[in-house]
Amino acid sequence: MMFLKRCKVGLVFLLLGMLFLSGCWSRREIEELALVMAAAADAEGDNNVRLSVFIVNPREIGGGQPSGAGGGGNTNKVPGEIVSTTGSDFTEAARRIEEQIPRRLFWAHNRVIIVGDGLARRGLTWLDWFSRDRQMRLNTPVILAPGEAREVLDLPPGVELVPGEIISGILNNHVTLKIELKELLSMWQAKGDNPVIPRVTLVSPQEHSGSKTQGAGGREQQSQGEGGSEGRTRQKAGPAAIRFEGAGVFREGKLIGYLDHLETLGTMWLRGEVKEGVLTFHCPEHPLEKVSVRFHRAQTKVTPQVEGEKVTFWVKIISEGDLLEQTCQESLATPEKIEELEKTLYHELNKRVQAALNKAQRELKTDIFGFGEVLHRDNPKFWKQVEDNWNEIFAGAEVKLETQIYIRRIGMSYNPAGGQGRNTSGKMVSPGGR
Repeated sequence: MMFLKRCKVGLVFLLLGMLFLSGCWSRREIEELALVMAAAADAEGDNNVRLSVFIVNPREIGGGQPSGAGGGGNTNKVPGEIVSTTGSDFTEAARRIEEQIPRRLFWAHNRVIIVGDGLARRGLTWLDWFSRDRQMRLNTPVILAPGEAREVLDLPPGVELVPGEIISGILNNHVTLKIELKELLSMWQAKGDNPVIPRVTLVSPQEHSGSKTQGAGGREQQSQGEGGSEGRTRQKAGPAAIRFEGAGVFREGKLIGYLDHLETLGTMWLRGEVKEGVLTFHCPEHPLEKVSVRFHRAQTKVTPQVEGEKVTFWVKIISEGDLLEQTCQESLATPEKIEELEKTLYHELNKRVQAALNKAQRELKTDIFGFGEVLHRDNPKFWKQVEDNWNEIFAGAEVKLETQIYIRRIGMSYNPAGGQGRNTSGKMVSPGGR
């Protein structure tokens, strides 16, 4: 009897609890959402901002035939629409965008945040909205664009259909510096580090295709006859591609300068951001010929040393690589030649690191390598004494570099193309018994 009474009481409470279940009260159907795939943030006037978004058009990227195809219609459709508005902040600008489109903005699929250098010079306070909204992903890459970031959204479809996929795909190739939103926030808030953001430039159709002149039937002439909205058809000649060139350096949350390509590579090594890559240099005995080595398994370790008021950083870089290509007609497969190549690699890597150090310490006087955070973890007592003026102290700090680079494999050929002998066993070359 007692058991039956308990079951009845439990059933009553279960039925009462079901009354408070609201089901999918917050659901949003996909047909009601505007999927944002890329966002561009620019300064507008003295106090306002401009938000531009690339909203994907499902009808254009679906598996079916694009609209207008096969029927003699215009096939120069792009797979989305660019909508841009201004506001006193990005929340207001986003609301104004929703006043122009029949769907609600959905940010969870955003692939990249592009920042114009005009807004970057104002400061990183614009990050607040991008980091606070619950739809934003903290692993979204952030890049810097000269001039207006809005122009980057004009990228035409290529291997990938939408600009966000194109940019994120390049960054995932590990060929350039990649900074995600969470990393940018961390660098900005840390006193011992300063943000560095990769920078893109726009590539013209002529430069992208390799042509020096544009014919009468070129892209600009074709664009004159195109109609429709900005996002549906291309009304003017825009960029054909983008190229990552250097990086922007921030201090106290504001853009203060740029690194060139060589300095950016050195920064990546010092920050431990190099995962893989290719380094091309001159053959040791043939200055007019080239050798390329592919890196992998790179590791950077920074150790601070404090003696009185003098700060020294010991940087140890260890990396392995494979011989990828050579144009000099000599065999580089002997242990002696491999060691000679490793010495040349050491000097080439030092050249990149020293270029980054000189720019950061002598010109910008800004710690962009996170050395201050390493010192903070290693010696918190000393860090409390220097944290308020760390960038000035960093400018006078000594950095000692120790590099160990090993060429592990030379590929299937002992000799260059046209030389004698061939290795088909896949033998691994380990100079010096390594």
